[in-house]
Amino acid sequence: MTREELDRVLELHRKWLAGEGGQRADLPGANLVGAFLIGAYLFNANLSAANLDGAYLSGANLRRANLTGANLCGADLSGAWLSGADLTGANLDGANLDGANLSGADLTYADLASAYLRSANLTNANLYEAKLSGARLTDADLRGAYLRSADLFQTGFRGVRTNWLTRMTARGALNLTDEQRAQLGTQPLPRVGNARRSRTTTDLARRLAR
Repeated sequence: MTREELDRVLELHRKWLAGEGGQRADLPGANLVGAFLIGAYLFNANLSAANLDGAYLSGANLRRANLTGANLCGADLSGAWLSGADLTGANLDGANLDGANLSGADLTYADLASAYLRSANLTNANLYEAKLSGARLTDADLRGAYLRSADLFQTGFRGVRTNWLTRMTARGALNLTDEQRAQLGTQPLPRVGNARRSRTTTDLARRLAR
């Protein structure tokens, strides 16, 4: 897509949102590699399966946008608005999401490996089975985030804000270390089987001692 074509799509989308005719930005599978979209207004746009590899989207408004299966590998989304966006299965490997607003976003099965999420707002975000290995979430807000089955291998959680839902679902995450548990304020799942075996062994020892 040429720069002129993209500008035309953005202008029509702006008019559509303002109720001045126009047309919704409907760009499924579009080739937008390295596109310059800083501050772009793409609220409720359809960018499903679009290739936005290395795109510049800093400060862009992507609230409620359809980004399912989109390739955002290495994209600059710092300070972007992604609240309520559908990022199911999106590739955000190495993306810069520092200070981004992802509140209520659906990141189910998304790849966020090595992504930067410093001070990002992830309140009530769905991260079920998301890949967060090597991601940095320093000072991020994770209150209400759903982390069950997310891959947290070497994920950094220093200074994050959590609540009971975050802590509860994080207990079912993958590759969670003791250090991460401390950062998230959660506790490991009780080992019921081991506890039962321990009590049985103790009872047997007491009987033999009689």
